[in-house]
Amino acid sequence: MEASSAVNRYKLAPPSEQDLFVSLNRLMKPEESQQLWTTACRQVGARSPLSVDQFERVLVQLKEAKGLASIAASSTLVRLKSYRTLSKMNSK
Repeated sequence: MEASSAVNRYKLAPPSEQDLFVSLNRLMKPEESQQLWTTACRQVGARSPLSVDQFERVLVQLKEAKGLASIAASSTLVRLKSYRTLSKMNSK
């Protein structure tokens, strides 16, 4: 299946902040998730609502965190990069 038909057929969308919080909250307390998020946003100078580029920068920052947050951020970053690649292929 071509990438363009995959994007359209499956109605793919980029991962969202909410998707990340679902992952983080499965791995840690919601208060910890929120604190990590707030710190990462502050470190990259981003404020909600985030653009896709800002979201990517926050994910990269969270990837640097120790522990389970790094896993959730890495997974979400893979989804974001995959979406971007498929979308670019779709636009050609």
